[in-house]
Amino acid sequence: MSKTIRTTLLSAPPDFTASEHRIAAALLERYPSLGLLPIAEVAEVAGVSAPTVFRFALKLGFDSYSAFQQALHAEIDAAMNSPLSRMDMPRSELSGEPTPASMLDRLTDSLQDTKAHFDEAAFGRAVALLSDERLRVHCGGGRYSSFLASSLAYSLAYTRPNVALIQPDLASSWGILADIGPGDLLLLLDFRRYQESVIEFAATAHRQGARILLLTDEWMSPIGAFAEVVLRVHGRPYEVLESSVPALALCEMLVISMVSRQPELARQRMERVEALLHMPPARERDEHGNRREG
Repeated sequence: MSKTIRTTLLSAPPDFTASEHRIAAALLERYPSLGLLPIAEVAEVAGVSAPTVFRFALKLGFDSYSAFQQALHAEIDAAMNSPLSRMDMPRSELSGEPTPASMLDRLTDSLQDTKAHFDEAAFGRAVALLSDERLRVHCGGGRYSSFLASSLAYSLAYTRPNVALIQPDLASSWGILADIGPGDLLLLLDFRRYQESVIEFAATAHRQGARILLLTDEWMSPIGAFAEVVLRVHGRPYEVLESSVPALALCEMLVISMVSRQPELARQRMERVEALLHMPPARERDEHGNRREG
């Protein structure tokens, strides 16, 4: 449906019966919460029978009352996930003028919430994957998480070999996807609002034998259905943005733990990178890469 359920109810199609008008009025009066209740409770509130509510859902264009509820859930989720929608909430529903102390407290709460729900076993499996130097690691994120993927790829590439930052969509990375297979680890960050191009890229890589490590939120990206390891962060969003602090902390934890597990590998890699970074300019080097004398 192109219109929301609310606008459909407000338009009150002329072929609504008296009972259907009562259902629409009841749903609007307690929108959207009433529509999430069992069909019998909706019928009781509207003063009609349960079969009448079922037929009402069919008239709205749904295959069943369950499909009506799924659409309502999706509508609520889309609205709550939109920064513009959160900005349009009544001021009484917002947190008020933030202060530095209140913002730091809220960010701390998000970290504590993530800690309270943390899956240590899954984290251990993730670290084991990243510590396997035989795997090629491809880091990528969606529209709002690509900067985190970039930071994570940079840190991993500094401490282990075979790490690359990719744009996980077919239009940008078809050449990379064509080569991905069982020897590859796809490390993806995907948070609400989950990006379809990232999901499709991950699904294709999975079918080709790649192993998937997913960093997502408490609602979990659809990629979680086939990912080998899923790590989730928690935290209440601000009106204008989702906080990236828990996800950034998780990225840093992965790097720290990987280095702790493979210290010699990390040391050799870091020494190699530092040697390259401090290499003299080409005009000052001899054929062995050393600085020319004199």
